[in-house]
Amino acid sequence: MERKKLLLLVLPGLFLAFWSCGLQSVLHSSPREVGPNLVGYDRVVLDPPPVKMGGEILIPARYLSPAGRGYAASPAGQYLPLDAALDAWGLAFSGVDPREVKLPVPDGGWSGRFRYRFHPVYNIQARLDLAGELLQGKLLLAYQNPYFYPLTELQFNLPANGMAEAANSLTVHRVKINQIEAAFMVQGTRLEVPLNRPLFSRQTLVVEIDFSTHIPDRAARLGVFDGVTMVSGWYPLLAPRQEGAWQGMAEGASFGEPYFADAAYYQVDLRVPSHLVVVASGRVTGRTEGGGWTGWSFSSEHPIREFAFAAGAGWQFAGRRVGPVELVVATRSRPSPEILDTAVQALKYFQEYWGTYPYSYLHLVEVPLEGLSGMEYPGLIFLSTLKGYSPPVVVHEVAHQWWYNLVGNDSIRAAWIDEGLAEYSTLLYYSFADPDYYRMCKEEIASVAGRELELADLPLTAYASEEDYRRIVYRQGVLYWLRWEESMGRQALGDALRYVQEYYRFERVGVEALQRILEFYRDPQKHLAY
Repeated sequence: MERKKLLLLVLPGLFLAFWSCGLQSVLHSSPREVGPNLVGYDRVVLDPPPVKMGGEILIPARYLSPAGRGYAASPAGQYLPLDAALDAWGLAFSGVDPREVKLPVPDGGWSGRFRYRFHPVYNIQARLDLAGELLQGKLLLAYQNPYFYPLTELQFNLPANGMAEAANSLTVHRVKINQIEAAFMVQGTRLEVPLNRPLFSRQTLVVEIDFSTHIPDRAARLGVFDGVTMVSGWYPLLAPRQEGAWQGMAEGASFGEPYFADAAYYQVDLRVPSHLVVVASGRVTGRTEGGGWTGWSFSSEHPIREFAFAAGAGWQFAGRRVGPVELVVATRSRPSPEILDTAVQALKYFQEYWGTYPYSYLHLVEVPLEGLSGMEYPGLIFLSTLKGYSPPVVVHEVAHQWWYNLVGNDSIRAAWIDEGLAEYSTLLYYSFADPDYYRMCKEEIASVAGRELELADLPLTAYASEEDYRRIVYRQGVLYWLRWEESMGRQALGDALRYVQEYYRFERVGVEALQRILEFYRDPQKHLAY
């Protein structure tokens, strides 16, 4: 009853502040009419993000004020129940299922801060020519503009052109838009495709790109070595947008992740020499033989960040089912039972702790990868035969399936989010699997990371060395999460991060949004508007 009384006092004031400043003019339909500016709650990503407590959705009170300036009785940092906010807008709460809720989204300055949950669809057909060290491909991208403003161009990153000290190269031969020849320009790692007419919000187009990628002899993420072809960053990848601009690569970076991407659906058809077997970021949906070639078809089932694969002969496989997930280890020697056991236990633990792993496959493949112990891709993990087996590396890479793939982030300027969370997840796993190892790791982190956090909006190319990068991104990254755990308790931190997994699944989370959610879960009562 007390809460209801306070709501009755606060909400009318918020509503009047919103209305008296003329913002009713941005709603082109009456308050109860489902018009173009009333958007399904489950169809958009809001910024600042909502939160959830006790099953109730809470949204920032600033959504009721002009241009996000807040209202004196409810600062921008405070939240109020979604149903109460809808009452203030004069909208009826349509039930407990958020998918039925319609939110009024203003035009103008706020439009750049919201986006629809539209995921592109990649259809890639490619042929691997080992003799010519070449991948020849055709990419069809179905893209629906998820923003509340028109786009006049599309930009793609060409990761193969930006790898340090490598002979990789990606050549774009032709671009079509909606089956019509289109102009394009390639500048290093960037492909720019101007549009003949603006692509308005929620409109769709299809881009067709013919390309070829040179794969050198190299023990790298894109290379051929010791009879194994490792393929990542091999096709034009739609650039992500942040703050109204397309985001490029960290060109020439010799460590870290020089690019990041938004999640998309993938259908990939690969033709490879018939003696090769392909292990990839997708579930095998078809296989054909003929003329010395094998055709492999893959589906991502759900959105993923990118598509990678490894091709080789003589693989030996070991597998185990974890619920609906088929977990497979591929090696060219006898598969280590320990790799499979560790991966299975990590997958089970993280599903219980972070939430369901939605794909039916998880592949781990041993490859001759230089400079890295392991490398994560969606549904696919590279484990280096040149570095040797390490159980914590397996756990870390499995954790990346949640922190990198399911929830993404800017890995060029804020890699400490996913790398720090993968390290923190590994600690959580060992806190129950091997408490002695857990305590040893925490002591080592404290001694190596330093006392002061140096996390900042620092581009990958700004780090002085790989050691400097690893100290800040990995060591200080995990220290950041350990300090939040100390500040709010493991249970509250787990609740906050599980909510991030729920709300930002198949999306990217920014630093400010993440900080806002953490602060709420640390002290919910402090941030409530009643």
